[in-house]
Amino acid sequence: MFSIKTAKGSVSFTRFAGPFINGKFQPSLSSTPAKRQLLNPSTEELLETVHEAGPEDVDHAVKCAQAALKGPWKAFSGRQRRNLLLDIAHALEKNMWKLMVLEAACGKPLPEAQYDIEESIECFRYFAGHADKLHGLSFATEGGHKSYTVRKPIGVCGLITSFNYPLLLASWKIAPALACGNTIILKPAPQTPLSSLMLGELIAEHTNLPEGVFNVLPGGEAVGSAIVNHKGIHKCSFTGSGNVGRKVMASASNSNLKPITLELGGKSPLIVFADADLDRANCCAGSRLYLESSIEVKFLEKLKSRTEQVKIGDALDETYNFGAVVDRVQFERVMAFIENAKQEGQAQLLTGGKRYGTKGYFIEPTIFTNVQETSTLAKEEIFGPVLSVMKPFTSIDEVLERANATPYGLASGVWTQDLSKAEHCIQELESGITWVNCYNLCTAHLPFGGVKESGFGKDLGTEALNAYTTVKAVTIRV
Repeated sequence: MFSIKTAKGSVSFTRFAGPFINGKFQPSLSSTPAKRQLLNPSTEELLETVHEAGPEDVDHAVKCAQAALKGPWKAFSGRQRRNLLLDIAHALEKNMWKLMVLEAACGKPLPEAQYDIEESIECFRYFAGHADKLHGLSFATEGGHKSYTVRKPIGVCGLITSFNYPLLLASWKIAPALACGNTIILKPAPQTPLSSLMLGELIAEHTNLPEGVFNVLPGGEAVGSAIVNHKGIHKCSFTGSGNVGRKVMASASNSNLKPITLELGGKSPLIVFADADLDRANCCAGSRLYLESSIEVKFLEKLKSRTEQVKIGDALDETYNFGAVVDRVQFERVMAFIENAKQEGQAQLLTGGKRYGTKGYFIEPTIFTNVQETSTLAKEEIFGPVLSVMKPFTSIDEVLERANATPYGLASGVWTQDLSKAEHCIQELESGITWVNCYNLCTAHLPFGGVKESGFGKDLGTEALNAYTTVKAVTIRV
């Protein structure tokens, strides 16, 4: 057992002694098994030591997944898969506090962790509703033929997630994959594997999912590479950086031409027009903030005031609403962006810009203003608490051109009370998602994914079902 201390007391967990394969935790088959020490980013103290998988474990897990695909899992009806997904949702709900603690121990404030777990539960419930409705189409008979289509599971799916939403991003991929009858090899981010490992434990204890259907392989690049290169894996879904996404795409092509879904980086614009509700718009932020010139001064005053009221501290204490960066590597990366911006001279520091405290990987929420379009701040994804307020705009055509002048196209936001203006922005912004008078709201029924270098394919919504099924066309002469 290992324990995590919270402001409400200690919470105990089963020690995850190795990767979760074929329905149980087991020692790695690697000749040189790796152990990763996970530190609490708020305290820099040891949280847990995770026994990581190796390429040998990937091969073993694939064989188990293939056996389950051909065996007991194949016999599950849509109704049975529906009930299974509902059982997973129920198990998550019963263990919500423990899952919240695991995620908060990685730097995510407890209220945010609660929201993520609740949305994970809803994701399993949503796709449970699709599990018994995966029907094909029937076509009118012509020339003495009957034609129809059938949907079939795509096979063994390799799912790779990033560290920012550990269980939620995993759920976005796991739920539709299981609903469609596939088997799964999940590789969580090496920094945040604990909630995914606990999911394996809960599935084993609280559901009748056959062994081998769901496998969790914690590890780094070697495990991810083994997954995307494995010829026994028929589908790969990846959330992460653009550089790694390109490697995933190349490996998928070179191995067995497995189809892939890529949800990659973003540099999301948030446009605030002069007629917007400024107080509500100040509740959220994209990566690049565009303000209409007439409201710039007033908006920035409100933004600075609100930012400086943030309570920074241990994410396991609900007193605080702003946690630490996930680990030292990411902390140093974000701080390097901040220091470079100060020296580059293509932006002005409004607030923040330095480490908070002397212990833990805390960075003050940082705002740069008057950011030039050619600066590093404007072009690269920072993945940290840094907001780039771009030079103000004077016309809708100008701001749309500037907002689209990026290789990324994940998300965008618009704040205005003029619906015709909002609709024009929706049509013209080059992004997979646009929020109007809200931001970062993701629900299971709406597809999530980007365009351009932010990737392709969709998580969530009915569109996700297409990623985990093949469609067979059938013609019968009658």
